[in-house]
Amino acid sequence: MECKVCTECLPVTEIILDELQEQDFTQSLVLPDYDPEIFRVICCTASASITDYKLSGGKLSYELSVLIRVIYCSEESKALHCVSQNAVYSKTADVPEGCDRAVYFHVKTDYQNCRATGKRRLDVRGAVSVRIRVSSERIQEVICDIGDSDSSDNSGLQLQQRPVTAVSEIKKVSRNINLSEDIDLGTSKPPAESILRCTARAVQGECSVIAGKLVLRGEIIADILYRSGSSDDTTVQSLHLSMCPYSQIIDVEGIDETYTGTADAQMINFEAKPSGNDMKTLSCTAEVRLICTVCKSKSVPIVTDAYSTKAGCSCESEQLKISAAPVALSEIFTCTATIGTGENAPEQIYDLHCHMKNVSITPLAQQGKIRLCGMLCASVLAENADGSTTLLEREEAFEELLPINIRADEMLVFASAEPSDSSYHLGADGSISIKCNVRLSGMAYPVTNMAGITGINLNPENAPVFDRDCALRLYYGTAGEHIWDIAKRCSTKVAAVMEENGLTGDVLTKSEMLLIPIVY
Repeated sequence: MECKVCTECLPVTEIILDELQEQDFTQSLVLPDYDPEIFRVICCTASASITDYKLSGGKLSYELSVLIRVIYCSEESKALHCVSQNAVYSKTADVPEGCDRAVYFHVKTDYQNCRATGKRRLDVRGAVSVRIRVSSERIQEVICDIGDSDSSDNSGLQLQQRPVTAVSEIKKVSRNINLSEDIDLGTSKPPAESILRCTARAVQGECSVIAGKLVLRGEIIADILYRSGSSDDTTVQSLHLSMCPYSQIIDVEGIDETYTGTADAQMINFEAKPSGNDMKTLSCTAEVRLICTVCKSKSVPIVTDAYSTKAGCSCESEQLKISAAPVALSEIFTCTATIGTGENAPEQIYDLHCHMKNVSITPLAQQGKIRLCGMLCASVLAENADGSTTLLEREEAFEELLPINIRADEMLVFASAEPSDSSYHLGADGSISIKCNVRLSGMAYPVTNMAGITGINLNPENAPVFDRDCALRLYYGTAGEHIWDIAKRCSTKVAAVMEENGLTGDVLTKSEMLLIPIVY
């Protein structure tokens, strides 16, 4: 006969799609009439982001934006100028059906090349890779107890339970927010004539559940490079700013203070423009995507083994995956690089800009660590002895093993590594020593693997046979042996063995003779 059991339904986060898509781009940039002609290209950058996406049925559609910026100088002046153009591509992917699906994008520029095909025309070619990962919640049924105490007494059923903290309910929501702020350059900085480069990243701060609402706080860290003065002025200024602090209240249906929340903030786009009659103000606008996870956890006693003292017992088992509450990642490590300039040491350094390339993030769940490897790409904008501007570049491989306060059998990680801040030192020999602090941010989903009982069948006709004239048996237990294994082998109760022998622990600490009470 089949035993009546009590079950719990637990959600398990799984990856149902992990796909890499590539997009080539070819763009022709034509200079506006008011910009001077091209004499020399200094650098070209292409930054990509997912501006919008929609998941419907088995189809994911998204918009990929590639912002191209080219910095150049003219023949008449050594001042820097920038021309930019945005290219948008529509892409699709097939996604398996699933419950509560959530989409994560990681976009990177593989390469970009630029050449001048005329005095007012630039051709740019390159490629962008988009890694798409879609997670889904699979509902898993686990046995945590038997139906009632009477059925237990009648069947003599004994259960081995392992209490684990598991997610019992999980909710995911994504929201885009628009932010803006005017930055006053003050008296310490000259007015901004033209923006040469502006990049930013979103930093997620506190995330909590208050009065049934999810409350998020964070800010934007921006790096802006601009030319000051007239078109003949070669002065270049760089800014590293903390700006656009945000506090968002997000409605998530059915949550209260027993839930915990985590969030990951992703930058969609960022733009800075000079404004005001005196050009002493930078008007900055940004769009940020907030990916939020809210969950409720509880302790669940999962049945890992069973037997009966009154009937034959057969169990069905399988390997279970138990999801714990997701954990926000925010870890910082340092990368270094050196640019040797030899005899052509720069007279002045205008700007240092770092970005990451070919980053691989591998969780080592059982060690409580995450391995990161990739390339640190450093670009130094400098002035030569003749007053011309040059770009010095260096790529340095790195590998870092970051300890995190998470230990599990497995771990799903949705994270990215981006420069937090950087600094340089110009040596007496003209070499440039670069130090870059890199922040790993995102979310980790710990998973515990364990064998669990999924079905219990009792056979009264195959009951254990005992000598009715015997009330006790002798058993020689060895150190390290589990009391459960002894009781199961002897078809008795664990509590009875422990009480008869005055044992306090689940495992024998020494080898000794035990009295095994017979349970009918």
